[in-house]
Amino acid sequence: MRSQISSLRPVLAMFTKKVNIALLFTALANCIFCSSCQRSCEPFKPNICYYPPPCLIESRPSAFTPLTAEECKSDWGKEIRLAYAFGKQQDFYRAITGFKSALVFLPKNKLERKMQIEYGIIQSYYLGCKYRDAIEYFEGCELLYAPKDFPAYHDLLILLYDAYLKIDNEEKACNMLGVINQEYPNEANTLILSKGFLDGDIPNIKEAAQCSPDKEEIDCFINEYLSVSKDERRAQVYQALLPGAGYLYVGQKDAARTSFLINLLFTWAAYQFFDRGYIAAGIITASLEAGWYFGGINGARLEAREFNERLFGVNGREFMRCHGYFPILMLETTF
Repeated sequence: MRSQISSLRPVLAMFTKKVNIALLFTALANCIFCSSCQRSCEPFKPNICYYPPPCLIESRPSAFTPLTAEECKSDWGKEIRLAYAFGKQQDFYRAITGFKSALVFLPKNKLERKMQIEYGIIQSYYLGCKYRDAIEYFEGCELLYAPKDFPAYHDLLILLYDAYLKIDNEEKACNMLGVINQEYPNEANTLILSKGFLDGDIPNIKEAAQCSPDKEEIDCFINEYLSVSKDERRAQVYQALLPGAGYLYVGQKDAARTSFLINLLFTWAAYQFFDRGYIAAGIITASLEAGWYFGGINGARLEAREFNERLFGVNGREFMRCHGYFPILMLETTF
């Protein structure tokens, strides 16, 4: 029996060598093919969010004419004043309650004030990050038919566009962008740039930058990002050629060390099992090594993607803040 096993050792060693070579070439082909597909199949989505400080919101003027002395004495006038006071304090729940109370007391012939109050409710929902509530209220109130001379028409369009995007209603957001483009083409282009940054859509950013006064700065930002970002395909190839190299490429030294040692250990163990005639144990260990090997290739790709998203997110947020590309920074009025 031992002589039969000994005679199989050269065959097993040759078989193991061929399997390892086949695994290597399969991994290279797989990572190159998959990485070329990943860029188009999986959208690049950086985590960019921003909320302005209270002083910035408070510093903006109101879009509406102040209440007259007579209006201030009325029940609905008192409720509006309270609602605006709560809104400036960013107590949006109480502001909404105040606005809705004002609607109860408001005479039916005060249509302009009614639209003002309804806008206050929508604005409070929006600033309170209740985007779905803002949209639902808008679609059931008089502002759905707001004329172009409505004092807050500019801000209404922008916050509705942003709210539609936040609730993933791309169709209505696109329709709203079309209206904005007709009335305020510069703001429309800025909103396109904003969405490009939020989505990490570099081609779209480059296209919109052609009509932007910030074109040179945008081009500089993109070039700097591309010079520092990590290539997902390269991370996969490095990891396939030498386990751990892909993680080292994206700056993950601990993960690189762990990946290298685990793959080395399982490869050595599989070889020892085959060399000593423990075929079943060798096959199990080799299969575990294959799992670690291919998992490491995919892991290196994910680490490269996460690095790029974090890099673009941090720098993109600051760029958007400095240039006023966030929709909330494009609003001209407040309570």
